[in-house]
Amino acid sequence: EDWWATIYAAHFLIEAQKAGFDVDKGLISTMLGYINNRLKNRETITYYYNRDQNKKIVPKEVVYGLYVLALAGQPNVSVMNYYKANPALLALDCKYLLSATYAMAGDRKSFREFLPSQFAGEESIPQTGGSFYSDIRDEALALNMLIDADPGNPQIPVMATHVKDKLKHRYWWSTQELSFSFLALGKLARQAAGSTALAEVRVDGRTVGAMDGGGNPLSLSTKELRGNASNASATAPRVEITTKGSGRLYYFWQAEGISASGAYKEEDNFLKIRKHFFDRYGRPLTGNTFKQNDLIIVQLTLDKSFNTDVKNIVITDMLPAGFEIENPRTKELPGMDWIKGESSPTALDVRDDRINLFVNSTSSHQTYYYAVRAVSPGIYHMGPVSADAMYNGEYHSYNGAGTIKVVQ
Repeated sequence: EDWWATIYAAHFLIEAQKAGFDVDKGLISTMLGYINNRLKNRETITYYYNRDQNKKIVPKEVVYGLYVLALAGQPNVSVMNYYKANPALLALDCKYLLSATYAMAGDRKSFREFLPSQFAGEESIPQTGGSFYSDIRDEALALNMLIDADPGNPQIPVMATHVKDKLKHRYWWSTQELSFSFLALGKLARQAAGSTALAEVRVDGRTVGAMDGGGNPLSLSTKELRGNASNASATAPRVEITTKGSGRLYYFWQAEGISASGAYKEEDNFLKIRKHFFDRYGRPLTGNTFKQNDLIIVQLTLDKSFNTDVKNIVITDMLPAGFEIENPRTKELPGMDWIKGESSPTALDVRDDRINLFVNSTSSHQTYYYAVRAVSPGIYHMGPVSADAMYNGEYHSYNGAGTIKVVQ
């Protein structure tokens, strides 16, 4: 017997039955009985994710089995409620499956309450046995369930983009990855096949772009969407999207930068960047007060939660106005023998208000240094240090903003 394969086969047969195919109902009944019987155990497995992390979770077969039972009209509510009350036992994709299971069972309230806000922060390591999980399979399976449970959910286009991009950038896939990806993306394609939807975007009553129905996405810049708001103090523009025809259209707004208030979200997502200050002799500097003309050595440390490389990362350190970059290469300064194990960036970009280091994260811990001079007395805002993977924005870290004081 194979636990996952049995659920997988039962799922296929139930989908085939719903599609109008003649299926042996006795076989399905036997499979559902087996699935229910396996749910009596309260076992756990070691789950491997984010390259070098692991935790104990309930086997993924449990939640997949619960979903298939609900799909067949035989939900096991007591077991569903047990795992709803113990979310720490569930992997990210299983949380999606359990929420969709409640939807299939007619409990929309539990579906909405338990559904995660986004499929991010947890990426499983592909397995060759057991439940055959992988990052693509997990998100495709979760996407497939979400399409059935809530076809208009705003997470769907984002998750579909994830799955599509991962399929495009790899050259080998497992049967599980292909089957659930094609199942989910096929459902989306079927929804869009008869679409006649068109859209027009207006800013302050002026048309700035339109979707012509040719299947190409419409992309608008900040300048086009600004309208009459030529500066930050102007009234925010009124953006309207008017549609006609039938079918679904998806839109998203993406913005980046430093907020005018200085507020930002401090978070580590697969990467961890930190900033520390030292004097020229290697002694740590605490507090936020510096003397004018002091030489300060800035240490930037980068950690990752992957054993494999994360390439093309840009580290950006925003300087307070009271600092000036003295030397981006501390090895050229005398008396810096205390610096050990310094990593070398692949490229540097030094500006008046920041330094950009372009690096590849090839080890779990990397350290970079550069020197600044405290030049102008006063109190200044200090932006965060950030680390972003340039070709996958989900890999990022932002930390360490605040204020500094330079005294005479």
